[in-house]
Amino acid sequence: MKHRYACDCHNHSSCSPDASDAPAAMAARARELGLYAHTLTDHCECQKYAQRYRSRVEEAWIQMEGVSQAGGPRFYRGIELGQPNQDTEAAKEALRGRGYDFVIGSIHNIRDYEDFFFLDYTGKPAGYIDGLLSAYWEELLELIAWGDFDALGHLTYPLRYIEGDHGIPVDLKKHQDAVDSVLKGLVRGGKALEVNTSGLRQKIGRALPDLPILRRYRELGGRLVTLGSDAHSTADLGRGIDQGMELLQAAGFTEFTLYIQRQPRQLPLE
Repeated sequence: MKHRYACDCHNHSSCSPDASDAPAAMAARARELGLYAHTLTDHCECQKYAQRYRSRVEEAWIQMEGVSQAGGPRFYRGIELGQPNQDTEAAKEALRGRGYDFVIGSIHNIRDYEDFFFLDYTGKPAGYIDGLLSAYWEELLELIAWGDFDALGHLTYPLRYIEGDHGIPVDLKKHQDAVDSVLKGLVRGGKALEVNTSGLRQKIGRALPDLPILRRYRELGGRLVTLGSDAHSTADLGRGIDQGMELLQAAGFTEFTLYIQRQPRQLPLE
């Protein structure tokens, strides 16, 4: 890693259904990379908690407790709560009794729809995509109002698929007021905005979110920003983190945020 304080605080082990490598292997890779800190954040899709995720959350916690910190980077225990606004009781149960260091709040699918990854965007009537995005911003506001998370994951997640995989351009200027409402909500609530670097290695070719939104967040008073590769294997752990730190510098930030015991710690972008 180029940066002294490079941290990867969003990544997934085999305790997530779409990831491949065990928590111990992810931690070993973090050590090889020379990360300053590594926070593992396996998935919990809250609306599917009882059917698919309760046992995964339990197993992830057990395996994270067994990760050795000897000779490696600082290791912290996290979780990514998907759609906690859609089932707040499941979200509460997932967090109960577990002393996570870091909780990511994300929306992967809006109500009554599949994950944005699975949706078909071709041949749809005019306004279909803008309608999906409008519903997405509203659910992000619900998530922020719920509030039991530390950082908002991949703000521009739908664009990873709409623009990146399907090649359909989106004019975010139409959604500027809605995006501003989300950013202002994060600032008011004392929540961090994540720089998710997965897009740098995917078809979309940019971070989620990218420079204009990061600059706007800072203009609105945002100072808490986290970094995560969203890796689902050891091969992708740490990828894009150096570029993400440089992106934050370009947006005017001098520090970024690492969460320990759910408390923000500011680190220099060095």
